[in-house]
Amino acid sequence: MEYKIGEFSKINKISQRMLRYYDEKGLLTPKKDESNRYRYYSADDIQILNTIKKLHKYHFSTEDIKRVLESDEEVVKILFQQKIAELQKIALGYADAIKEMKRAVEPEKTINRVHTYPVFRGTRPSFHALCFRKTVNEEGLELLMDHLRQSVKQMNPVLCGQHFTIFHAFQEADGELYDAEIGQPIEWKEGTEDPRIRFFRESPCISTLHRGSYDSISYAYRALYDWATAGGYPIQGPFIETYYTDGSVISDEQAFVTEVSVAIGAE
Repeated sequence: MEYKIGEFSKINKISQRMLRYYDEKGLLTPKKDESNRYRYYSADDIQILNTIKKLHKYHFSTEDIKRVLESDEEVVKILFQQKIAELQKIALGYADAIKEMKRAVEPEKTINRVHTYPVFRGTRPSFHALCFRKTVNEEGLELLMDHLRQSVKQMNPVLCGQHFTIFHAFQEADGELYDAEIGQPIEWKEGTEDPRIRFFRESPCISTLHRGSYDSISYAYRALYDWATAGGYPIQGPFIETYYTDGSVISDEQAFVTEVSVAIGAE
């Protein structure tokens, strides 16, 4: 299946401007239709983009990412080992990235996951949630999540579900930024007036479960988008990630369980 740049942007939570930059630098080149000048991405391009995102996370430069993508397995191992040594000298804050990279050069310890995502169609019931919205990078998103937890602790409401993130839009400054809204469903009491509490109306939706780290969660987005497109259901509104098991309760990223959902219109 092929995706226009706007569709591919939503599936992978990355801005169109960044996709054009990757195209310009030769990292991710879509097929171009000369008759209408549209860019079309394939399903295989999702894996390439996930690799680019990982290499950015590992602090590879654009030039080095291009070299990794174009090199064979042995050269990639050498490049990874060199980067590991460099990061170990810089700061302990890079420990998580180093751990992931070590797994990449020790294939016998790698867990191979099959990206299969059953899609469920249903109705998202109405609910109230304590919400905070801000334009942030990945680190800022974690801080915003901490702010939500502290606010919930202070308010001490009756919880009615798992915390979630709504990704409204994506943009760049010095790095990728998310217009993100995080929330915690709570029991709303009549007469409560708090501008932080939002009401979400009942809506038809589709959803799927992603198990593992967030590095490959775009496959879950892709499954929902493909299902909606194949069935003729228009996607209405932004994607939502609901966290059943995340870093707040367990350190092993492979044990994370995240529901990805999106509202749909009539067929």
